[in-house]
Amino acid sequence: NIYNSLFAKNRKVEYDNKDIALVNIRTNPDNQIFRAMDDDEDIRILAEDIKRNGLMHNLVVFPEQEEGSAVYVLLSGERRFRALNYLQEKGDATWNIVNCNVVTTPLTENEKKVLLYSANLQVRGGFSDEAIRRQAIAEFITCLQREPYNMSREEALGATKTVSSVNPRTIERDARIEDKLKGDLKELLNAKILTRSECETYLRFEDDKQEEIAKRFVALSNINCYGDDSEGAGKNHIEVMRDTLHDTFREYLFDVQRQGTSKDYEAAYEKALQYFDENINDLKAKAEEYGKAKESGSAEEVAAIEHAGQREAARDLVKKERDVAENNTSIIQKATPRMVKKLQQAYTSRNFVKALRGVSKESREADIAALNEVIDIATKLKEKIESIE
Repeated sequence: NIYNSLFAKNRKVEYDNKDIALVNIRTNPDNQIFRAMDDDEDIRILAEDIKRNGLMHNLVVFPEQEEGSAVYVLLSGERRFRALNYLQEKGDATWNIVNCNVVTTPLTENEKKVLLYSANLQVRGGFSDEAIRRQAIAEFITCLQREPYNMSREEALGATKTVSSVNPRTIERDARIEDKLKGDLKELLNAKILTRSECETYLRFEDDKQEEIAKRFVALSNINCYGDDSEGAGKNHIEVMRDTLHDTFREYLFDVQRQGTSKDYEAAYEKALQYFDENINDLKAKAEEYGKAKESGSAEEVAAIEHAGQREAARDLVKKERDVAENNTSIIQKATPRMVKKLQQAYTSRNFVKALRGVSKESREADIAALNEVIDIATKLKEKIESIE
């Protein structure tokens, strides 16, 4: 209905209701981007809900020929379809035949994709994965600019806001990042090496500068810090130095965008690159020294290097933060990426949810209260900034 009211101006998409054997239904390749968000545990929970309460919404499919036989390809309901297969595999024959809405209107490949994306954008809320949400919104906007919709980019952006339950401002930011953030910077964001808030600044740089910035962050991420990746392990001094170099380079880049003239802008940009280039070679040398000590198996030598490195890293951190403060970097731009990075590490940890199940209800409520406090002050700051003309 939403699709018909928004997009099908010259004709309506019509469908019949039909019982179809589960074995004759196929998943849709265009759903791959959304499929990545659904793990086996999600499907199991949904399956148990369907077993208790029944199938609340029909699958939506379109007919297709496969080796001379009729099959049906999903446009909406892949999670439900996988849950029904789970129940069938567990011996529940109730869902061997499932009631479906079969689209009877002939559709182009682009129309099928718009229908599929419309359904996903409606039901998936804010999306659990920010990178997938950005890519889905950008692809949907692109599809709406093609035949038979032929929307302008602004019209497609407006239609996306209408279809999706994602906050309209978030949709605008997602579309802007996908459109303007280039190459490796976008890959680093998707890999969560860069944060969304810092990338909001990087996308304002010209394409050639984005490439230069990305080249340096890639080089930094490729340094072997010889750290311990096990859950709960602390960072060694090489990792601290790497993070300090990242943070300070980022803040120098923030300062570039605050310059009032082209001459000051270029000078601040060159200063940022010079700072990074002067420090990364030192970091590489220290990482190599630390790696050789670890390979030698001398615990005393490793401990001595680690101890000396921690003192040096602490001194460097104080000095570099003082240098950045002198550049009048916004306190919000300085503080937010670090906080986001730490919260993101918790969110993406595989053991985070498992660990939560082992703590008390009071502790979980304290976590929620702390997050609500962050949300509250962030909202107030955002409103104050937006109120300035």
